[in-house]
Amino acid sequence: MHTSMTSVWRRPGALLRLLPGLTLLLLIPLFCLSLAGRAAAAEAAPAKQPELADPVSALLSPGGGVLDVEDNAPVTTNGGVSVLHFVIPGDAENLQLTVPGQSVARWSAVPQSLEQSGDLARLREELLAEQARLNGRLTAVTARLALWQAHPETITLSELEQREKKMQDAIPGLAREQADLGRRLKLVRQELERLPASPELGQRISVTLQKAVSGVEKLPVRYSYTLRNCGWQPVYAFNAQPEKGDGDVIDVRLMAEVWQFTGMDWRNTKLTLATRGNGPREPAPLPRWVVDSSPKPEPAPVMLMQARKAAPMAMAAEEAPAQDNAPVDLDASSVYATWTPAVRGLPEGRSRLLITADAWKAPLQWLARPGVGDSRVWLMAKYVLPPRQAWPEGRAEYSVDGQSVGQGLFRPRGGEATLFFGADPRVSVTTTADSKKRGESGFIDTSKNWTWAWTYVVTNSHAKPVTVRLERPAPEIVDQGVSVRYDDTPPSKKDEKEHMLFWDVKVPADGKAEVRHSVTISSPTKLPLLPDAP
Repeated sequence: MHTSMTSVWRRPGALLRLLPGLTLLLLIPLFCLSLAGRAAAAEAAPAKQPELADPVSALLSPGGGVLDVEDNAPVTTNGGVSVLHFVIPGDAENLQLTVPGQSVARWSAVPQSLEQSGDLARLREELLAEQARLNGRLTAVTARLALWQAHPETITLSELEQREKKMQDAIPGLAREQADLGRRLKLVRQELERLPASPELGQRISVTLQKAVSGVEKLPVRYSYTLRNCGWQPVYAFNAQPEKGDGDVIDVRLMAEVWQFTGMDWRNTKLTLATRGNGPREPAPLPRWVVDSSPKPEPAPVMLMQARKAAPMAMAAEEAPAQDNAPVDLDASSVYATWTPAVRGLPEGRSRLLITADAWKAPLQWLARPGVGDSRVWLMAKYVLPPRQAWPEGRAEYSVDGQSVGQGLFRPRGGEATLFFGADPRVSVTTTADSKKRGESGFIDTSKNWTWAWTYVVTNSHAKPVTVRLERPAPEIVDQGVSVRYDDTPPSKKDEKEHMLFWDVKVPADGKAEVRHSVTISSPTKLPLLPDAP
C-alpha cells in the first residue's frame, strides 16, 4: 500500500501531460453553448438599436399632425426571411409604410424604450442633475448644522466656551447657505414641474418582406403616422391707433403657436400648417314634426351634445415672444387653407411663428349701450375681409396705441371681422331716468299705459369729433291689442331684425351731445300685462 502510493507520487509528469486534453474536452461544450446563445441573440434583435427618424415633412392642424419619414432601416436575414426594423413614437396611430422595390408580407409592433434627443430632454437632464447636486449640498449643510447643534455628553467648561465661539461663526453661515440652497432647489423643482413631459416609450416596428434580400445591411423605407402631441393654433394681435392720422388703420399680426412633444427635435422638416373644420363631422338627423295639442319637448340630438362636450378648451401655456420670420406661403385654393413657412425644422416644445402682418383700413367706431350706472362707450371696428385670404378663428390680444386692453376669441363671420377694443376712457355717456308713469285712459278706463323716459348725455374729451352709435332695446310685442309709441329727440332709427333702436350721435371735440328717449306701452285693461324696462 505504501509502495503504490509512492509510485503514484513519483510520476507527476504523466498527469500533467493529460491535463491539456482534459481541459480541451471540458471547454468544447461551453464553447458550443456560447455560440448557440450568440446565434439566438442575433436572431432575436437587430444588430443596432433603431432610433426615431427625423420626419421630412409634417402637416400640422389644431388637433394633431401627420408626419412623413424617409429613412434607411437596418435589415436582418435569418432562415431565408428578411426583417427590417424602425421605431415610431408610442402614441403614433395610422401607420402607413412602403419599402421601395420590395413587397411587405406583414409588420408587427412591440414596446421600445426611446433615447430622447430633443431640447426638452436635454434641459430636463440638466435640471435633474442640478436638483441632485443641490440636494446633496443641502443634505451636507443640514448634517453639519445638526452636528453643531448636538449636545455632547461630557465637556469641560473651557471646551464649552471654545465651542460657543466657533458656533457663533459657523452656524449663521451654515443657516444662510441652507436657506439659499432651499430657495434654489425650489426654483429648480418649479422648472421641472412646468417642463412638458417627453415620451419615454415608443413602438419598435418589425417589417417582414415577401422575399429575402442578401448582401445589404439597410433598406430604404417610407412611412407616415399621426400624432396628437403636436399641432398649432392661430394667435392674433390687433392694435388700434385712434390718435394716429385719421385713426382708421388697425395693425394686424397673425401668428402660429406651434408645439411638438415627440422626444426629438425636427431638423430640416418641412412644416405645413392647416386649418380644420369646426363642429361635428356629420349633420344631425331631421327633427320630427308632430302636431299635438299637448306637445312634448323634443330631446336634443345626441351628436350635438357630444360635439359640445368634445369642444376643445383654450390652452393656457407659456408663450415665447413672436419673432419676425421668413415669408410664409398661403394656399387658400382647397377646402382648408394651409401655410408653409420658409424656415424648416421645429425644436421640441412650443414655438411662435409669424404667419402674416397686415394693416387693415377700418374706421374706428364708438358704441354705447347705456344703462343707469353704466357710462362706458366701447371702441370697435368692422373690416370686410378680402377674398382668397384665410383668417381662421383663434385667440387674440387687443391693444390701443400698444396698451393691452384684453384678450378674447377672434371669430370672423360672413366675410366680416368685428373687433372690440374695450371702453374708451375719453368718451362716456350719462343716463338720467326722467320718469316712470302708469295710468289708465279711454272711455271707462279701457286701456292701461306705461311710460318711461331717459336722457342720455354723451361727453367727448378727444381733440376731434366722434360719432357714437347709441343702442337701446325695442319692446317685442307678442299679445294682440298691445301698442308701443316713441317720443325721441332726435328721432330714433329701428333695426327690426335685431329688435333695436339706435342713434348716430355726433359729438364735437371736447364737447357734449344729448339724446332724449321716451317709450309708452298701451294694452287693454283686461290683459294681465305688467311690463318692465331694462
